[in-house]
Amino acid sequence: MSRYLLGLMFLIFAAGCAVNPVTGRPELCLLTESMEKKLGEKFFVKVDKESFQGPILTEGFPASYLQSILDKFMPFYERRGRVPVVVGISPVGVPNAWSIPGYVVINLGMIPCISNEAQLAFIMGHELGHIAARHTAQRYTKAVLLSLGVKGIGLYAGDVGELVANVAASLYIAKYSRDQERMADSLGFKYMSMAGYDPYQTAQAMRCIKACGERYMKLLGIKKPTGFAGFLERIFADHPGTEERVKILTERAKFLGRRGIKNTPRFPKLKKWASQRFDVVSEVEVAGRMINRGLKAKAFDKVNSALKRVEGINLEPEIAARIYAYAGYVYLVGKKYRLAQEEASKAFKLKRDYYISYKVAGIAGLRDGSEEGLKSAEEAFSACVEEMANDQDFISAFGRVVWDPVCLKGALISSCKLGEVDRCKAYCRTFKKNFGLSPDIVRYCF
Repeated sequence: MSRYLLGLMFLIFAAGCAVNPVTGRPELCLLTESMEKKLGEKFFVKVDKESFQGPILTEGFPASYLQSILDKFMPFYERRGRVPVVVGISPVGVPNAWSIPGYVVINLGMIPCISNEAQLAFIMGHELGHIAARHTAQRYTKAVLLSLGVKGIGLYAGDVGELVANVAASLYIAKYSRDQERMADSLGFKYMSMAGYDPYQTAQAMRCIKACGERYMKLLGIKKPTGFAGFLERIFADHPGTEERVKILTERAKFLGRRGIKNTPRFPKLKKWASQRFDVVSEVEVAGRMINRGLKAKAFDKVNSALKRVEGINLEPEIAARIYAYAGYVYLVGKKYRLAQEEASKAFKLKRDYYISYKVAGIAGLRDGSEEGLKSAEEAFSACVEEMANDQDFISAFGRVVWDPVCLKGALISSCKLGEVDRCKAYCRTFKKNFGLSPDIVRYCF
């Protein structure tokens, strides 16, 4: 028997079959429940702190209101008491929502799309359904087995952990299959209707999301000859068609034969809050689309407009930090390096654990190349290294100090270029210990 088959048998034997909490049927799953929760924690921390989908709001009225809606579903949630769920709001204009084990996240741009609390409840119930049915664990298992099948490598016990870790690192916010989406629709319908919401609003929620997605694409200047296009097409690619989902949900509502709660006084307050912020967030996202298409002048005009509007709104630190960091990115791509540093620096001063902003500021300083730019780069990259090394969220999620290669490499290069010998050597030693010495930095270290 080949070592590959032995390795595959080891994985299956180690995992065994788990009973799906929703279907009650046994299924092959390479993640225990504790591993699944840890995986969710890792991804949430990475998205929250190291991507333009963060920082994610988990406190304040908007998040607490959403959490109160989700809490109504807990009596009917199949994994209550085992996999608790935290709700967050991502300061992103794309009308979307996503979930990973332990977290349901609603994009800011989703909230202005919908008409009432019942529709919001269905969207949140849908995402909770993915967690209840262990859809991330299923995607993870499939990814591991496909990785084994494609590579055909000889496996033994010592290799398994490394392979699983690599697959885990490649999973982000996994796209679900059409069958998984249908099941999540069914569970979302169940949760919201049993919590007393109007089941007829489930179908209307789907229509609202589709219309909102099309408006958002138009705002970005994405042409839509047929269906969704661009990145939005990729977001919805694995979802069943909207009309199919509307038909199924409408039939279920008719079969149930009753109405329920559509709205509460808190929803209009949430929608007003989100709409005001969406106007600014979407404007800077339009600038990002323009700069990536080479439309510098228009992109800079949009960024400047967005930044002026920020001054007139009492924004939450998370939303303001994301806007400043993204504005810095637009200036960076447009080769306005001083402005990129200035805006990105505003972001990490607001949110010291929003690490992508340090990277934007640092890269801008390196590309500027002047002594002032290099000093700013070293300051940003060094602060990033120090903050991440002491970040308890990362240490808890990953079980160790996290050394980010971009920040560490940037601190190394900037300190070496500035002739700071002791700091240069210290960063070289740390980089070598954790990542080895790649050819592009050897010349700085020797």
